[in-house]
Amino acid sequence: MAINTIHHDDSLDHIWSILVYEEARLLKDRNASDLAPEAGALVERWAQVNAGQRSAWRAEIVAQAGVDAEDDLLDDTIDEIDNDLLRVFRDRDAPQRKRYFKRARHEIVRLGLESELEVVRAWPASLKTEGEAALQALGARLEADIARGDAAVDERQRAVAATADQRVREIVRFVDELNAARRTRYGLLIQRAEERRLPKDWPGRFFKKSSQGTKRTKAAPAVESPPA
Repeated sequence: MAINTIHHDDSLDHIWSILVYEEARLLKDRNASDLAPEAGALVERWAQVNAGQRSAWRAEIVAQAGVDAEDDLLDDTIDEIDNDLLRVFRDRDAPQRKRYFKRARHEIVRLGLESELEVVRAWPASLKTEGEAALQALGARLEADIARGDAAVDERQRAVAATADQRVREIVRFVDELNAARRTRYGLLIQRAEERRLPKDWPGRFFKKSSQGTKRTKAAPAVESPPA
């Protein structure tokens, strides 16, 4: 029989359960307990890889929080700009207001930060040349909002890329190392079973079998939202 294979898209939690089970089974058999330290070392290695994934996910969550915060601040500034334009020009259809709000305010503020920034990117230069001091000040404020918003979007992009890098460079390599080590161990167990005249199914007893009818637990996507 062939032992089950750990897949690249298995979650680290699922992999941990396999490794812990295999170490425990080895420890509980006097004919195989000497192989347990190697299995235990894989559990320790798992902890390092898992810490790397959690660190990458934390950076993504922090970056997303920064994007959400800047999105709210930008919405507030857009609301104030619209309110001041209406105060000054007293008409929603005034050309001076339409210069900025070519679409309804609520349609702009409900956009994600990245899209919203592109809508208002050219506004500050015009606002700072308006005759009203309040609109000029809002132009400067919007300019600062845009700069911070761009920085927040860049940080999120870097965090997402770092998570993808960590999966390919650490997790995928780790899974390959695990499978190689487990196949080597299985070969040793087969040889030992023959030498010691142990039951034919004895070598496979040390590898956790997948529950029948139960799907493997998949890893969370590297991009978008990591689990909380």
